[in-house]
Amino acid sequence: MVSNTLGMELDDLVATLKRVGETCGDDPEYQKLRAPLPDDWPL
Repeated sequence: MVSNTLGMELDDLVATLKRVGETCGDDPEYQKLRAPLPDDWPL
């Protein structure tokens, strides 16, 4: 699991992914990489 590999708690990882989405949401490259993921994916 990603959180285990990074040495993070799952809740911390989800919060970090949500922050990335909030801060990079307008970036075209982010949108391109994010597009294939489900809408409820926390990123």
